[in-house]
Amino acid sequence: MHARGKILKLLVIGYWSLVVGFWGCRGDEIIYPTIGTHVTDEVRKGGLYVLCEGNMGSNKARLDYMNLETGEYYANWYGSQNPTQIKELGDVGNDIQQYGNRLYAVINCSHKVEVMDRKARHIGQIEIPNCRYMAFKGDKLYVSAYVGSVADPDLLGSVYEIDTATLAITREVKVGHQPDEVCIIGDRLYVVNSGGYLVNKHDSTLSVVDLNTFTEIEKITVGENPQRLRADNSGKLWICAEHDLIILDLARDIYRIDTRANAISILGSTAYVLDRETNQLRAFSTVDYTELEQPVDISSFEHPYGLLATEDALYVTDAKNYVSSGVLYCYDYDGRLRWSAKTGDIPGHLCRVTDAYSLHGDTIPTTNDRSPYIHKVYEYLPGMGQYVNELPKYEEGDDSASMCRKCEAVIANNAAGMITLGGWGGYVTFGFDHAVRNEEGRDIQILGNAFYMTGSTEYGSSEPGIVLVSVDENQNGIPDDTWYELKGALYGDPQTNHAFTRTYTRAGDTLHNEFHQHPYYPEWLTETEYTLTGALLPPQSVTVNGQNVQRILDYGYVDNKPNKDVDGTSFDLSWAVDGNGQPVVLDSVHFFRVYNAVDEVLPLTGELSTEIAGAIDLHVQ
Repeated sequence: MHARGKILKLLVIGYWSLVVGFWGCRGDEIIYPTIGTHVTDEVRKGGLYVLCEGNMGSNKARLDYMNLETGEYYANWYGSQNPTQIKELGDVGNDIQQYGNRLYAVINCSHKVEVMDRKARHIGQIEIPNCRYMAFKGDKLYVSAYVGSVADPDLLGSVYEIDTATLAITREVKVGHQPDEVCIIGDRLYVVNSGGYLVNKHDSTLSVVDLNTFTEIEKITVGENPQRLRADNSGKLWICAEHDLIILDLARDIYRIDTRANAISILGSTAYVLDRETNQLRAFSTVDYTELEQPVDISSFEHPYGLLATEDALYVTDAKNYVSSGVLYCYDYDGRLRWSAKTGDIPGHLCRVTDAYSLHGDTIPTTNDRSPYIHKVYEYLPGMGQYVNELPKYEEGDDSASMCRKCEAVIANNAAGMITLGGWGGYVTFGFDHAVRNEEGRDIQILGNAFYMTGSTEYGSSEPGIVLVSVDENQNGIPDDTWYELKGALYGDPQTNHAFTRTYTRAGDTLHNEFHQHPYYPEWLTETEYTLTGALLPPQSVTVNGQNVQRILDYGYVDNKPNKDVDGTSFDLSWAVDGNGQPVVLDSVHFFRVYNAVDEVLPLTGELSTEIAGAIDLHVQ
């Protein structure tokens, strides 16, 4: 089909099936249409990307997409999102992962890492010779690469470090022969060296790279032709080699399981592997390595190839004859087949995402079904302060639950009221009627009552509160999972105390001033004391032109800048760090907690106390 410059539009409508896009040519390249087919009525959250390798030299790498909320499977999703990309995705798709707001796909024989937004729209590419697999940490991407060729099989391979902001290669380290999958634990990068070009004398090692110095510090012999690599929850490494499944523990002891595994996925304390020799999906305990009951019968598959275990489903692909369309299967863990979908050639790599896209619109459900404002207050526990029991108003008979409802009445649904967090450590926990997505730029604005000093944006009334975020990992609808801090400007200040603790007692409620004679201790508590922990920021109060004011911090704190400064009162979920200060990638967040991070009592105005006047999801209009 050599119709230079011509584009033929097709529309074919069948039973819940739609052909969308262009079937024609970009120069001499065929334009494959994006086809949406309804494959199931079952509804699950989010979506699933399927990277199909395509045959080497055929330029048929393909990215499909399954909308789990509508049950539609879209063949060649990348094509519909990138109509101007001349050769579409490229030659041999080898790995796909989501990291932050972007998708990354390794296209092996096109010697590139394709960088996309979460809807798979092209952002850029990183040119890396014979690239293979990826891992991420902080703001860096790490990519393994054969580097050498079949003609020069003895050349050592490399791992490249890439800055995810600039897409520039920053460092390179030589490892073993033809390195394949990589994973990162702490400040160590692990990569298996397959020696894929070394016929009859494969490599058999695992390289350990120190990420600080970016040097290979150890090489461990594990087994012939290792290709797949995963880390379990305890830090043990699971390696798929030519003849067995290998577990390497922290003491460098090796345990071997007799199975020729070509794919592995670990969920919780279970490792799932595809045995290419027996056509079995096998399951093993990551605790004692015992074999568990086989979750799914795949004995009828021609060539089991791709595998992904998620909380609510097990996805397995069949590459069929490797030269034509494969099949994606979705199973329950009791073995029930939910649905299947026809894929591109050699569906090998799966990536579950939180986004549900459609060619008929954008995310599903649409943002019109969501409120941009606070929906629910889950917890409210202020530190002792002069406005406690006043904002909101305590009345006899109130308890913690009723005080949360009073907080909702004044800060939820754009009510334009205000609550106090009292003294240091006092906090409120709230959420929206949806998970707030981590997208490009700022994600959420949290309102307070800060203001600038007349004629200055450097000083004013600043009562900074720290923001914590949490994902509902156990899906029970309450904020009882791990909390992560959104890193603000003073996070690394040497005077910031990240392990401060204070105990408030009813007997210690003696700090009343002439304007506020009521109890400062939360009257609804039945306990006579309570202890709060968190970070304490250094004092910021100064005297300027005879006025007692505070320094305005650069970014990252609630009630620090005026609400009219949207950027100054907004937060990026990409700022999240764990308890060790390491960056954490969160696709979306369910719960927010704000606590007062300062401990200052001023002569005229009393304690500095973070106030909250609402919050806005900036992605919902």
